[in-house]
Amino acid sequence: MQSATSGPGRLRFIDTLRAVAALLVVWMHVAQCYVGLQPEHAVRGRWLYDVAQSLDVGRIGVVVFFLISGFVIPFSMRPDAPAPVVRFAIKRFFRIYPAYWLSVPVGAFATYWLWGQPFGAGEFLINLTLLEDLFGVRDAQGVYWTLLIELAFYILCIMLLLTNSLRDGIRIGMLAATLAGGHALVIALVWKGVLPLPPLQPMIFFALHLSLMLCGTLYRLCWFDAGDGPGVRARQLVLGLFVFHLFIFPICGSLARGTLENYPVSDALGVAMFLLGTTVLRLQTRLTDWLGTISYSIYLFHLGVYYPLFWWLMRQPADSAWRQLHLGVYLVVNAVLVVALATVVYRFVERPGIALGHRLASRSSRDERTLSLRTTPLAD
Repeated sequence: MQSATSGPGRLRFIDTLRAVAALLVVWMHVAQCYVGLQPEHAVRGRWLYDVAQSLDVGRIGVVVFFLISGFVIPFSMRPDAPAPVVRFAIKRFFRIYPAYWLSVPVGAFATYWLWGQPFGAGEFLINLTLLEDLFGVRDAQGVYWTLLIELAFYILCIMLLLTNSLRDGIRIGMLAATLAGGHALVIALVWKGVLPLPPLQPMIFFALHLSLMLCGTLYRLCWFDAGDGPGVRARQLVLGLFVFHLFIFPICGSLARGTLENYPVSDALGVAMFLLGTTVLRLQTRLTDWLGTISYSIYLFHLGVYYPLFWWLMRQPADSAWRQLHLGVYLVVNAVLVVALATVVYRFVERPGIALGHRLASRSSRDERTLSLRTTPLAD
């Protein structure tokens, strides 16, 4: 298989997957919201909501995002570069936080202030750290939970680097299998009624999501950046992990909970989409290149579009034509507006932040190299 890193520029098929994942999340949230425009009778195009809800297309998109993070993030670290941890931390900080900071007031306005609900200064400031879940503080908007998992994965990548495990397929595979197995064991006890879910939910789902990210890492190690080869055992591990996520776990979940609205089934669909998108369906177009590039802003700012628009529609008369449209129309209009807003945010916030992060990371590397040269004793 062709190297994922060959050729200049971005991995275009990964951008396609990012675009599809972001639009799946938009579909899920807009459908859930706008199906309530006509509560007294069935909204036209309700099947778009029924499909999204039954398959949980939003979760499918999130699973694809997690796998992409595992596929990309660890390989942005260069262990042989000066100050690799500092470089990595700086670049990821400026990749994540500038657009995130802008999304906090947008989210607070769309979720709370617009509807006359309180969202205080303390909550606002804690949200700026992206650690609000750890402080037990409400999110400015609901999508932030995935970003905390991203931060945890960054820390895990640093730990793997410091233990010389970042390119070790066996260690990564064993860690992924342990996390997935731990999640499956606990959730099986929950399904059996032995354990309660609420107190355990954040921890056990953290394990599952980190496992999915590590699957993306191991998959790339084994089939894209193999080099001299990760070994048979590493390939067996990644195959076993994908069999677990694609078949074993969703079948067990279906037997325990039914097929529809069942997260192991949605996870399996996300894994399948990721595998198809990186192999036989490597779609590469200019449109998906751009949508993939702005997918982070699409994810962060789509609520800032669809919720205020919904607020306005709900203030129109119940028999207004604005509230009688096909659900597909609302989906398309919101998607167009979200893409337009995300384009502006990327142009004026994301891209300058990324450029600044790269400059500061390069400067830190030069400073580290200079310090190393100054402190290295000369040979006799």
